[in-house]
Amino acid sequence: MSQLAHVERPDRPIIVNCPSFDENSGGAIVLHALVDRLRKLGVEAYAVKILKKDYAEVDAHWLRALKRWNIRRKQTRFKTHPSMDVPVAPKERIGEGIIVYPETVSGNPLGASRVVRWLLNRPGYLGIDSKIASSDEVFFYQKVFAQDIQGIPDTRLLQLRWLREDIYSDLGLPRSGSCRMIRKGTNTAGQVPQPDPAILLDGKSHAEIAEVFNRTEIFYCHDPYTMYAYYAALCGCIPVVIPQPNLSAKDWRAGFELKKGVAYGEEEIDWARSTRDDLIADMRAATERENETVIRFLATLKARFG
Repeated sequence: MSQLAHVERPDRPIIVNCPSFDENSGGAIVLHALVDRLRKLGVEAYAVKILKKDYAEVDAHWLRALKRWNIRRKQTRFKTHPSMDVPVAPKERIGEGIIVYPETVSGNPLGASRVVRWLLNRPGYLGIDSKIASSDEVFFYQKVFAQDIQGIPDTRLLQLRWLREDIYSDLGLPRSGSCRMIRKGTNTAGQVPQPDPAILLDGKSHAEIAEVFNRTEIFYCHDPYTMYAYYAALCGCIPVVIPQPNLSAKDWRAGFELKKGVAYGEEEIDWARSTRDDLIADMRAATERENETVIRFLATLKARFG
């Protein structure tokens, strides 16, 4: 982190719209990781969880106030991971802050005058129209997520990982069979690997998934852009992304940040196996590249918002 000690940064707080921490949600993890990383750099950064209702339709003042108090009380239960510093934003700082929304938020529900969009997937991929305004500053987690938006330069990459090497490692156990995960890859969910019935990982905890990765040979991944492909490789299980309709191996790999050790289709399994060590080395080297994306992120916000 030493290279970040003297980086230019905005004077305003950076407030990231986060759900409660969920170890099974890649989006929640990286949103929390962003707040934590910024605070480690001395940046005033917070999380905010957007409340779904303000009960404006309730006529009785006392009842409306009670309902709003109750939902604010629930907000104090905002869950974080004990290893991360992710406090909830004080109400008085929200209006002064730079608000970071993921692409799953439609419009500008906080009414912020300084808005950043962080694309953790393609806008609209999950059926939500982000309604990105021309005044929004846009960053992306993978270049492919911004390919349908005009004028977004490559320098807008903002990428953080939580590798969880405390859980995912190769224990050297005997292996047989396969496993699979659907997550956001519902359009290929019907393509069940044969002949062995693959163990379905959706809904399992990280510890349970790591255990399966350590006793199976192949991980079939229906979600084309997920950290679980890397986690499988750390455990010695070969990740195989199920090819997506109208997405060639070349185009998929162009949008996948670390390109070795992961097969796109079964025909690449031998190649993925032979480049696994290269992938693990690349993952560890990626931390420095992540720091560079944070530097550019802060410099851009400093230039735009002061």
